[in-house]
Amino acid sequence: MNLTSDHPYWFMKNGLLNTYPFLDHDVVCDVAVVGAGITGAMVAQRLSSDGHSVIVIDGRDVCRGSTSASTALLQYEVDVSLTDLAKLIGEKDAGRAYRLSHQAINDLEQLIDRTGAECGFQRKKSLQISYTRKAAKGLADEYRARRSLGLDCNYHDSGELLSLFGLNGVAALSNNQSASCDGYRLAHELLSAAVRSGAQVFDRTQVMDFDCSANGVTLTTSRDVKVIAKHVVLATGYEAHSMLKERVVELHNTYAVVSQPLKSVSPWDPSWMLWEVETPYLYLRCTEDNRILVGGEDDRYHNPDRRDRSILEKAQVIHDKTRKLIPDLDWEIEFAWGGTFGSTKDGLAYVGNSPEYPGCYFTLGFGGNGITFSVIATNLISEMVRGHTPDDAHLFRFGR
Repeated sequence: MNLTSDHPYWFMKNGLLNTYPFLDHDVVCDVAVVGAGITGAMVAQRLSSDGHSVIVIDGRDVCRGSTSASTALLQYEVDVSLTDLAKLIGEKDAGRAYRLSHQAINDLEQLIDRTGAECGFQRKKSLQISYTRKAAKGLADEYRARRSLGLDCNYHDSGELLSLFGLNGVAALSNNQSASCDGYRLAHELLSAAVRSGAQVFDRTQVMDFDCSANGVTLTTSRDVKVIAKHVVLATGYEAHSMLKERVVELHNTYAVVSQPLKSVSPWDPSWMLWEVETPYLYLRCTEDNRILVGGEDDRYHNPDRRDRSILEKAQVIHDKTRKLIPDLDWEIEFAWGGTFGSTKDGLAYVGNSPEYPGCYFTLGFGGNGITFSVIATNLISEMVRGHTPDDAHLFRFGR
């Protein structure tokens, strides 16, 4: 599946940071990780540091799928609000899911510090803004629900929104439990850390067949090479849509633009990032080299060609909306791209076993905060590979 257009900013900025060979001989390992994006890299780093022998394979060059197009807004909010999630899965489980996501920001920061990953990680103040009274009431309810769990959250009325942030709106929520990074570089850094712990990484190695059982899995590649593993972790992201009979995700397109480097982003503050309650929404943050990164204008996925033909039109809409939001900020588009992402009915990831693939674990961090879900999934998979059933596994199970 073609997951991105040809010129996502992070790949254009960084290039091929590391290259790996394709797999040309049979191998045996404890764990085979299929997919070398941010999720696969995170899982490989953890499992190899846990002492497992790990083989990582990817059908394309590593990190060239969705990871290269990720805008890496790292937030604890999932795509479904806490109040709505409580209606879907119950207050207790909804609260636990949000607490895990809240903690994942801290866990990610610690992982980056521990591995020395150079990826521009920065803590941010996140603003979720509404423009209607109905949406503002929803934010007030959401504020009370989050505060009851002890989550970082503040409510701002229109007056505070204008005086504190210079934005016109009816209400907003803010928190400091948010961050940003270069997800493409982070994935490469974590793969390098995994290699230092003994993992082997192979790209341009397409899996053609799965011979699955509870006792082990044999993967056969397009070059008729065998990977024999006690466990397989499938970190194939949105491409899992075509692997599973269970309909776990609905695919969408999203679009993003990046400005030229700016001398100043004033009146915006580079430590802020914003996302709207509206549909279609807009989100905005600054990069570490003082560019404005803005995205949104999602639409339904049809095919890559149709998505890519929409990029220029979508980019102009995003630019115009941003100029209306921050009229005193003068900037031009330097990069524009489109990518495919997916959403689930409850906004939560899918992690663990699927009956369709015995002996395999999936780590599918769908939604707008896929990197946050990758952190949660990595913690769960680490326990599952050891033969344990994590207490929180039911939140992300298949068949829910």
